[in-house]
Amino acid sequence: MKTINLLFLAIVLLVVACNSSNKNETENSDKKIAESKNDDKTEVKKGNDEISVKHIYKVESGYIKFKTNTAGIDMTRELWFDDFGNKQYEENYMLIMDEKHGSKSLILDGFSYSWDLDAEQGTKMKFYAAVTDYDNVSEKDIEKYGIKKHGHEDVLGKECLKVSTEEPVKSNIWMWNNIPLKTEAEFGGEPVLMEAVEINIGKVDAAKFTLPENIEFVDYP
Repeated sequence: MKTINLLFLAIVLLVVACNSSNKNETENSDKKIAESKNDDKTEVKKGNDEISVKHIYKVESGYIKFKTNTAGIDMTRELWFDDFGNKQYEENYMLIMDEKHGSKSLILDGFSYSWDLDAEQGTKMKFYAAVTDYDNVSEKDIEKYGIKKHGHEDVLGKECLKVSTEEPVKSNIWMWNNIPLKTEAEFGGEPVLMEAVEINIGKVDAAKFTLPENIEFVDYP
């Protein structure tokens, strides 16, 4: 199911305007964005120490279901998150004869894990929260990525800031609390649309953020 994974990778690229195509540049850029723009945080106590917890999203926990259409292929993305996005579990799949085909991913303790649904092995890599807070985007990034704001529009009952970008691809993104609820763009000459169809804000079962015992994870090269 490599095709499915590539299509969902395309969607991810659409909503992270400040990524570089070079791996080293991407990691450095992501790290800087996480440090400089993701300033919302909660101070929590562990023993006598206070620890700053970065906020990737501005909502603590919840579930969002997305529908995606790329090149006439309908797919589903389900996202569960907690700790303001520091924990995330995803399933990206299409249904063939009522059977899921696709991939899963888990963000946990600063690492990103991903694996195919039918795999016995997955990959592990350092996670950098490459989140662009478009409400506070810098003038440098506005110029570099051709970012424009187009006011607010409703998506599934949520007031979203509509943003367009010229780089790394031309896209329109509807952001709600740092979460892209709708994304439309063109990738590889094909239109890509991802839109939330269900949102439930509230506590998520902690079991969702547990690494599967039957998958061996290897470091991403």
